[in-house]
Amino acid sequence: MSGGEPVARPRATLRRAVRIGVELLVMIVLLLVIDRLWGGQDGFVGFQPNPYWLPVLVMAVTYGSWAGLAAAGAATLAWLATNGVDANRGDYFDYMFAISLPPLLWYTAAVILGEATDSRKRSIRRLTMGKQVAKRNMDRLIDAFHKLAQNNRVLQLRIATEDRTVSEALALAARLPHATGLERQGILRAMVTMACHSDNFTCYRLQSGRAWPVLFGDGCHQQQRPLPDALSAALRERRTIIHAAIPADRPLLSDVGLLAIPLVARGEEPRLEGVLILHHLPFATLGPHLNADMAALAGWLVSHVSDNSLLGDLAPLREQSV
Repeated sequence: MSGGEPVARPRATLRRAVRIGVELLVMIVLLLVIDRLWGGQDGFVGFQPNPYWLPVLVMAVTYGSWAGLAAAGAATLAWLATNGVDANRGDYFDYMFAISLPPLLWYTAAVILGEATDSRKRSIRRLTMGKQVAKRNMDRLIDAFHKLAQNNRVLQLRIATEDRTVSEALALAARLPHATGLERQGILRAMVTMACHSDNFTCYRLQSGRAWPVLFGDGCHQQQRPLPDALSAALRERRTIIHAAIPADRPLLSDVGLLAIPLVARGEEPRLEGVLILHHLPFATLGPHLNADMAALAGWLVSHVSDNSLLGDLAPLREQSV
């Protein structure tokens, strides 16, 4: 509980009481004016039901029993001050009954309707509190689910990218030339994940002056759109890894990733064939050997990006991203 709540609650109660008092006063004064100007100046004794029922019903139904009782008291005072019941009746008890009956009915209605209103408001408050508790519990469950999903993905990634034996790497490399379609994509994805220790990556191929996405890691949730032209131009010019750890390179990698690895085809005239973007990297991989490992990965991956026959099965991904 904050320090302002104990002060704010009495203020809210006071404002509510003042509002009820003002509304009640306005209704009573309005009825008195109507009785004075257009009525018989007799407390509406000839009207059935008596208009003084109005403030009693409004206050009891709107605010509850206490406001209803206050309205009944105000209506009673106005009635006793202005009623035109004949005091010269032959039966004194008949006169007292005629005077007392409307206030008795008003107080009875104020109690019954006010209690019904209070009960309804208590139910609303109880249901509102239950809704708030349920919402908090739901938010906690959602947070727990997201944490479990994240932990599950981290564990799966750790299992997929843990140190592999030479025989496993050779087995994947041996299957690659003979694989087609989705199997080839899966092998390339597994080998890149194994080398990067991350499944959050996108591989691009340069075509018609733009870098189009052609291969995505299992953990990649980025939009399938071309690489920004400024980053492509910088990689084409520098042909070196662009890292977000370098302050000057951060604007180029804004909303793209952490690491941009150029895939350069070696020859008489080296040319940029593609780009590998790593959107996320485990902290353990951020070491002095990172650039060397990524350069070795780029040297292997560039052949698969530049060879049209090997890339044919990935072309639909590029076409969908146009």
